[in-house]
Amino acid sequence: MAPFAELRAYADSIDLEALDSTDLAHVPFVVLLIKAVDKWVAETGLAKTGLEYKHRKEIAKLVSRMAPAPGEENFDEAAAAVNANCSDYEVPSEVSQILADPAANAATAQTSSFWLLANALRRYLGSEYAEGKLPHSGAIPDMKADTQSYIKLQRIYKQKAEQDKAELVRCLCDVLQEAGLPAEHVSSDEVDMFCKNAGRLRLVRTQPVHHDAETAPAIWGNLADEGVSAHYALFRAVNTFLAKNGRYPGMPGVDVSDLDALCVQDTSELQGIAAELMRAWGDKDPETPRNLAAEFVRSGCMELHNVSAIVGGVVAQETIKLITHQYVPHDGVCILDTANTTLAAVKA
Repeated sequence: MAPFAELRAYADSIDLEALDSTDLAHVPFVVLLIKAVDKWVAETGLAKTGLEYKHRKEIAKLVSRMAPAPGEENFDEAAAAVNANCSDYEVPSEVSQILADPAANAATAQTSSFWLLANALRRYLGSEYAEGKLPHSGAIPDMKADTQSYIKLQRIYKQKAEQDKAELVRCLCDVLQEAGLPAEHVSSDEVDMFCKNAGRLRLVRTQPVHHDAETAPAIWGNLADEGVSAHYALFRAVNTFLAKNGRYPGMPGVDVSDLDALCVQDTSELQGIAAELMRAWGDKDPETPRNLAAEFVRSGCMELHNVSAIVGGVVAQETIKLITHQYVPHDGVCILDTANTTLAAVKA
């Protein structure tokens, strides 16, 4: 645990030994955690970095022993926060993946604001100021504390976030200058949003539907693990069936005297196409249950109202995520089997 300088100074200014039980019960848990780690280091002689689980467990017990009485909420909060706050700092892998992308090195007039900011963030992390840590969001965790302590802590967190943002803006100005763009090219609102969510950045790249239809699925192994490989193969088989016969499986043609016989015939053909696709994708012994293929044929490409309502709701939710750039849209395949009331969301 390595608190930033202002937070460290605030924690050092509080003398727990000089507080009575009432005041002690309102000390913010982050301060208690800093004090406990310092005390543990002094007692054990070990470093604050590279803490193992057993070490974090010892610190949590020490926090509990520091409480003036059992059940003090702020001490319980501190003990519960040990695992999350006493691990070595790491930039989230999703953020590292973005910064390692070649687009994060781009600095041209055509580069989007996101990638200009990513470029600035990469430089920020490499600066002596950042010490390998992302900009602080300024968010203060929920905690039990008196009003004065909470406001003080809130001011410290906000000040830290503003300092980090100023350093990121400095890096951004360098990027914009290299790109021949004005300093105001990236709006302050974009910078604010980027800094506040620097630790939660995600990049989702999609591909056109026709690209997936022309190649073997990259997530075939994941589909098999989720038990929906046959479902996916049958969906793809429907497209092949349509291209071959000019109609969907189970959909009567111009003159069909025996619909039941047609469905039996279409089920066998669809099952065979799906099995052939699965073999082409590397499945040596494909299984496409006949009853599952029969369900595809039985619908005759009709849109059942209850199924459409569920699918429409899921699509609307994902569309809102994409439009607002809030939350992370699903990256992969989602298969809904209403006959068995199951939903499989397979990530790419």
